[in-house]
Parts: sequence; C-alpha cells; structure tokens
Amino acid sequence: MSHSLEFKIREQLAKYLLHEITLRDFKDWFFSSTWDIDKIADPVLTDLVYGIKLDLAEFSHGDWTEEELHDLLRSYLEKQVLGIPEKNIQYGTSNSTILTPVLVNYSVLSSDRKFSVEYV
Repeated sequence: MSHSLEFKIREQLAKYLLHEITLRDFKDWFFSSTWDIDKIADPVLTDLVYGIKLDLAEFSHGDWTEEELHDLLRSYLEKQVLGIPEKNIQYGTSNSTILTPVLVNYSVLSSDRKFSVEYV
C-alpha cells in the first residue's frame, strides 16, 4: 500500500511541476492523502512526505520563491531512496555487537545513474 501512495505522491508532484495542476490543488491532495502518514511503517515514504511538507512550509513562510520550490520538489522525482531494513552492518567486539541499518540511495538523472550507500 505504501508503494502505491509513494507512486501517487510522485505522480501528483509531476503534474504540479508540469503545470497540469496548481500548487493549491497539489497541496489539497497531498495533505489530505498524507495526514495519517505516521500510521504507515515505511521510513522511505515518511521521509518523502516530511521532506515535501518541510519544503512547502518554508515556501509558505517566504523562504523560497516558487521557482526555487520547483527545484526543491523536482529532486523528489530525480532521487529514489530504498530502505533495506533487514540488512544490517554488524560490527563490534566479542563483548558487544552493534547493528547499523543501511540505506541505499540511488538517483536517476536523465540517462545517468549514480549509486551511493549511506550508513545510518
């Protein structure tokens, strides 16, 4: 279900960036569709939603022009983050072991693909 919502968010975001819908239309759809995001146990989706909410709040506060907002929001269409919760990096000594979750980031920009790994 969360993948479907993630796809819909990106789809609506693309419509706004292509001027097919207004910012008001996007915000109305976005906030009504994500008001209970904390009930969904998907950290990638949660990060996407809160990132967009932060950008919209900063725009409303006057921190960004609409053109700058477009640039910020466009990055959510250019970058995908995959969470791999069952994969951990294990390190430590014989007395203690620390498991660190790994997030794999990849972005697809035009035909260029870039890969990176973040350790959290």
